[in-house]
Amino acid sequence: MGAAVTRLAYIDVVGGAAGDMLMAALLDAGASEAAVRGAVEAVLPGAFVWRTEEVRRGGLRGRRLVTEPGPSGGSASRSRGSRPLADLVTAVRGAELRTSIAVGAERALEALGRAEATVHGVPSSQVEVHELGDDDTLLDVVGVVAALDALGVERVVVSSLPLAFDGTSSGAEGHPEIPLPAPVSLELLRGFDIRPARGPGEWITPTAAALIATLAEPGPHVPELTLEAVGYGAGTRDPDDVPNLVRVLVGSTPAPAATPADRSLVVLEANIDDLSAELLADAGDALLAAGALDVWTTPVVMKKGRPAVVLSALCETTAASAVRRAFFLETPTLGVRASVVSRTELDRRIETVEVAGSTVRVKVAFLDGRVITAKPEHDDVLALAAASGRPVREIADLAAAAARDVVRERVP
Repeated sequence: MGAAVTRLAYIDVVGGAAGDMLMAALLDAGASEAAVRGAVEAVLPGAFVWRTEEVRRGGLRGRRLVTEPGPSGGSASRSRGSRPLADLVTAVRGAELRTSIAVGAERALEALGRAEATVHGVPSSQVEVHELGDDDTLLDVVGVVAALDALGVERVVVSSLPLAFDGTSSGAEGHPEIPLPAPVSLELLRGFDIRPARGPGEWITPTAAALIATLAEPGPHVPELTLEAVGYGAGTRDPDDVPNLVRVLVGSTPAPAATPADRSLVVLEANIDDLSAELLADAGDALLAAGALDVWTTPVVMKKGRPAVVLSALCETTAASAVRRAFFLETPTLGVRASVVSRTELDRRIETVEVAGSTVRVKVAFLDGRVITAKPEHDDVLALAAASGRPVREIADLAAAAARDVVRERVP
């Protein structure tokens, strides 16, 4: 048995990054255009006619994504009014996509929503996007995730990111101009390395920031890899001082041993003694909608012997502001406690398996390369059990066993 390897993509942000530039670079690196086109068409049927064309930026060749409205119109033919972010997520969830593509696209869109919610101080469920709400955001997000999938990339590393802290960008209709870098981009890029850009303007778009934040990890240096392909994606502008290109290096690297990883998260909580059970459940739903990863209640006895509950929410640091706001909006509490915790997480992925003539999503977790648990998505199990007339427990057991078989077949 040979040593395990990981397919890796290194994003070298030479002169900025936008969603269309990343997509063009991955196609230039050899991603199957047919596979990418199929994924985009599944989410946006007939919305676009797109291609890439070779251009020069700073004397270097690259590929630029060119889009035109398709038979169903595309964003170029419709109003750029506000649009609920949930519409974009719904479009992805309703499409026939490989699970890995659907999950990656949803994560990027949901990250955009959480960042917008934090910047504007509203719950994620109330987020409406403007320019980001156009179909070209879906095109870029789905196209990039599908291209990485087509290349078999399992790990993405990104260089430092150029940002210019001067100038403004026109806001949505009826709103003032916003400072650059865009606040949403800054919110998304927490934890990533940044460097001064060589001039004013928007060097990293919010769509690119969302893709980087959810798909990549920061890397101050090019990782060790066996280089197999290089792709260049070009932006529209062609400045004199730096090539307006993003470069993608694709190759393989020895796979690290799969060990549990620690992640810093935030626990927010408040003591509640004056909220009905129905409204308490609604508050929990609001915390989840605001970006909480988990929500729970713990019965306690407060001063003067009053029965109460502690309402707790676990969230990413980037979502803490929006979740804290949801506490104040949805409960009568006057204060919210916060503590930073470390959560050790197993390596995991979603597998889609066939059971009783239908599909079920299964979350599979690994420790030292072995499957530790395979947990079917309960909603999928319930729906299939109801449709087939078979017991819920039987469907769950069959799905878990099928997922383990699929993983076992992939081990070299």
